[in-house]
Amino acid sequence: MSLKGKTAVVIGASGTNNFGVAIARKLAENGCTVVVSGRRIEPLRELASELGGVAVACDISDESQIKKLFETAHAETGSVDIAVNSAGGLAAAPISMLTKELIQPTLDVSFTGALLFMRYAAEHMDTGGSVMTISSLTARLPGPALAVYAAARSGIDFAIRVAAVEYGAQKIRFNSIAAGLIHTDMTDAMFQDDATNKRFIPHIPLARMGNPNDIAETALWLADDEKSPFITGQLIDVSGGQHMGRLPQ
Repeated sequence: MSLKGKTAVVIGASGTNNFGVAIARKLAENGCTVVVSGRRIEPLRELASELGGVAVACDISDESQIKKLFETAHAETGSVDIAVNSAGGLAAAPISMLTKELIQPTLDVSFTGALLFMRYAAEHMDTGGSVMTISSLTARLPGPALAVYAAARSGIDFAIRVAAVEYGAQKIRFNSIAAGLIHTDMTDAMFQDDATNKRFIPHIPLARMGNPNDIAETALWLADDEKSPFITGQLIDVSGGQHMGRLPQ
């Protein structure tokens, strides 16, 4: 129960099998009061009931909703100590097909929304804290049709470093977790058979696909001020080593 007495806000937790849900459960298991958030309120209420936490609907592309999320979390629990941004969507199109209308929704969620999440999280951390964003292996290794998604993630990975400098004096740590390809709600279409595993595993030094718990354990470590008190401004690859190689063609 290393996080007993702490409050965490986790956005992107309204699915059934995703990083946000796995992280929320892991933090709750370790004593944290968890405020779960996302666009769909019903699955959030179910998860909050399971964890003894609080459910707050929030569309991360709407600044007013992000601000209200942290105001509500602070009012309901008395503090915000940990904030995890796991919101996102897999937008895929080759550059030759891109239009402003295709680009903007991904930027609204994965770049602008992510920056504002960092801002309002920090504003409500009274005694320091830990802010994390879930990034992607594709922000490290180029792959076709991922220019918008990967560029947005890569931009936030750098913004994390800026935030670490700006908020260091307030004892707020900022870090990013770059996840390898993992079977979640968002990537479900890629795992309908064994083809994806067969393509990826030869490029992963640890010779297995990752799972949401791999990400949740990393988030737990970064959330704990006793276990990672001197870690900030970091991009941590959780890809079984694939970040040293390449994406399969």
